[in-house]
Amino acid sequence: MADLLGLPDRARQSHRLTKKDIVAQWEGSSSADARLLGRVISSARITAVLSPTTVGAAAVETPDRRVDMIPVIEINVVEGAKRRDTVRVAELLHRSMPRPSILGLYDESAGTASLSVALTRLSQTDAGRSVVEEHLIASPERFATGSLHIARLSRTDLGTLHNDLVRAVAADGKFPRLSLSAAEAIGLRRQITAATNELTTVARVAAREPSMQRRIDLNARARTLRTSIDALEARLAAPPAPTVPPTDPTEDDK
Repeated sequence: MADLLGLPDRARQSHRLTKKDIVAQWEGSSSADARLLGRVISSARITAVLSPTTVGAAAVETPDRRVDMIPVIEINVVEGAKRRDTVRVAELLHRSMPRPSILGLYDESAGTASLSVALTRLSQTDAGRSVVEEHLIASPERFATGSLHIARLSRTDLGTLHNDLVRAVAADGKFPRLSLSAAEAIGLRRQITAATNELTTVARVAAREPSMQRRIDLNARARTLRTSIDALEARLAAPPAPTVPPTDPTEDDK
């Protein structure tokens, strides 16, 4: 994850988190979640910390949010872990800290990796924990090299940096429209994902449909979905900046 974010050496570290300590955070309040964490997590490690001294962005604290640092944590899950269990584990880890975090989820047996980000606020009932308001998991394969580097993000303060990262993840690494909040960007990404999944299903059914009229109807639905996806993508990502053709230095001499 540190490479995906383009973090400087001073932000990188390697600090093992014991599974026992992670599970213990939930044993008193939710034994089912504690068992899930123990069953799904193979190992965990803090690999970087974004802070005022490591990335040059100021800490920020409000009554409902504290962003004095942003830990980057890599989680290895056990072989055969179910997707829904891995998502739940990520949500629990985001909730277990009184600040935003960035998670890398790795399933070495399947050869897959995921990036997990969340919009959180401080819990008013559980000291030292957060409430997850929005959660987004994405595959690093969706991002072009360098597209999530923190050098591209706003560093007014750590809270702004984190929100800008969430917006960039939602926009698949493209520059999201400045008018969109991080929550709005996640909402658009969810709509795009739902429409894309439906398009995949419609295309699969249409390919096997024996009725010509039914195939026509399905293909019409597929066209509608493609148009909807294009419109949603346009609402999410800002259009690329126009390229200015290089000037010919000899033109001034003509």
